[in-house]
Amino acid sequence: MDMLWFAGQSNMEGQTEGTPADCSPVEGVQEYKYQTRSFVSLHHPAGEDVPPNLFGANDGYGSLLPDFCRSYRKVRQVPVIAVHTAKGATTIDDWEPAGQLYQAAVSKLKAALEDASEKPEHLYFIWLQGESDAVRGLSEEEYYQKLMAFKNALKSECGVERFGIIRVGYFTCDGKDEPIIAAQEKLVQDDSDFLMLTRVTGRLSRNPAYLNPTAAGHYNNAAMTIIGTEAGAMLGNYCAAASKDRKNI
Repeated sequence: MDMLWFAGQSNMEGQTEGTPADCSPVEGVQEYKYQTRSFVSLHHPAGEDVPPNLFGANDGYGSLLPDFCRSYRKVRQVPVIAVHTAKGATTIDDWEPAGQLYQAAVSKLKAALEDASEKPEHLYFIWLQGESDAVRGLSEEEYYQKLMAFKNALKSECGVERFGIIRVGYFTCDGKDEPIIAAQEKLVQDDSDFLMLTRVTGRLSRNPAYLNPTAAGHYNNAAMTIIGTEAGAMLGNYCAAASKDRKNI
């Protein structure tokens, strides 16, 4: 069994235009619900409201989780537990280890580990965040240092094996996104704990056909399918390759 931990702001939370056409359960994947300390079949909508810190897909609509996990399982072919911890409009400062949001996310993850029937073979963290930091004009260096500290805390406290980044798209469309994008790219180059899962958001965020017409800068269900499918396949292939290398040692 693998555990996939999803976190970030509104695009990770899921702020699409409506209920996806396919809300069927994803075979072999369970989502952990902290409020009831239970595991349920993963389907749209994903996530849950745990005020004031954690929220599920906005208005019960779509997110990237089902497509991500479906794509991941095509490669890994093992049971998966998905843990969703996201909150819209959050900056990297909101996720600092001393803060309430970090503690809420970690508490949910630890509860999932405690309630699971077995210890996961792999624990991966999947991150989609940075739009709010672009809006406020955070520098490349500051975002780099803060995300590095965040990753180190998750690795030390929770045993996160790899920190997967879904690279942020163009949210502000005025150049402020570039420092955040550059910081995420540099982190992947500098530290092997980070994995770049997809850059497709750069293209999708500039195409109105993939945006929620009622929420500027947010992806629609069609985009979520593309993002989730690409990112899930990338992580699944990485995990499969790493497992094969260990067996050959």
